[in-house]
Amino acid sequence: MVKPIVMPKYGLQQDQGTVIRWLKQEGERVKQGEALLELETDKAVFEYASPEAGVLRKIVVGDGTTVPVLSVIAVLTDSADEPFDAGAAGPAPAVATVASEAPPPTPGAAPTAGGGDRIKSSPAAKKLAKDLGVDLAAVKGTGPGGRVTREDVEQAAAGRQAAPTAAPPPIAGRTPLSRMRQAIGRAMSESKRTIPHFYVATEVDMTDAEAWRRRVSSERGIKLSVTDVLVKAAAMTLAKYPALNASLDGDAMVAHGGVHIGLAVGREDGLLVPVIGDVHAKSMTVLAKERAEVVEAARSGKLRGAAQATFTISNLGMFGVTSFIAIVNPPESAALAVGAILPQVRPFGEPLTIAVRQVMQVTLSADHRLADGMLAAQYLQDLKQNLERVETLQGWL
Repeated sequence: MVKPIVMPKYGLQQDQGTVIRWLKQEGERVKQGEALLELETDKAVFEYASPEAGVLRKIVVGDGTTVPVLSVIAVLTDSADEPFDAGAAGPAPAVATVASEAPPPTPGAAPTAGGGDRIKSSPAAKKLAKDLGVDLAAVKGTGPGGRVTREDVEQAAAGRQAAPTAAPPPIAGRTPLSRMRQAIGRAMSESKRTIPHFYVATEVDMTDAEAWRRRVSSERGIKLSVTDVLVKAAAMTLAKYPALNASLDGDAMVAHGGVHIGLAVGREDGLLVPVIGDVHAKSMTVLAKERAEVVEAARSGKLRGAAQATFTISNLGMFGVTSFIAIVNPPESAALAVGAILPQVRPFGEPLTIAVRQVMQVTLSADHRLADGMLAAQYLQDLKQNLERVETLQGWL
């Protein structure tokens, strides 16, 4: 069976992608979910996992080549000796090589002495090297496969420079926006221009949930974070509110069959939103492991999997932010902004007493074309109840 592999589309604004390098060669067997190649989009460089198992029979698009999304880039077959027509995948799309559109070399990103070799480094390392004036070609990478990391650049800069005796002056000048910042700007501008946002907020008493989370983490030896609890509770609550887990298609609402949660992960050069697919069907233990993996990959400038988010969560609580509002990420219909968990004096219990409780504020941003204030308020009410009931959380473990 012939199985075409196409350039994936990871966002509404993405119209092309670049093959950085193939991790498998023609004739090699590939497992489903195994890293097949490295891709670059407007937002990230990441390893693309094969959606199918089989033998890599033909590489249609070579290293360093840019093609439109959904173009065929390779072909798999079930077996190595299966009759295979090279034209079965259709003609190779018109392509443009990266070299033909590449900007002039910048300090810290010069080619190696070999001439055309690509320096393996994370986007964050490239930006830091440019800011510090470090030549990436002279830095020894300690990351996977010799990739240069931020830490490698920092060590190279520390070895070259003496500690400053005074604070440096503010940086002045004109800097072109990165591809990532341009993509974010286009998507968010489009969102605010076309989506009639409205916002609803509530406070959640996280005292019992936090005590439960710490106890479970200690007893089971797992790293269960506040974000894991939030992601699971948000997804399970969404099952009752399909309009908040939907997209608008003309005059129709498209309710999605699964709950795929996007997590906003901040980086020095922008924002990535890795996706955890089918959160409603996963235990919190499995979810915690997957969340840690996709967030770590995103911080390294990579995205994993091909799931499209149906709902996004942005958590700034770790920075002490008490509340904020998020912009809905098209084509989704809602997003949840999460603030810090802080001790606050509250009336509590029966009979009523005054106690110090751990309180968190959450704010839902929603598309008024698909949802109204009452629906959003009901969702937050149910989310609050789910987070405040330890027995409910225990059942999702």
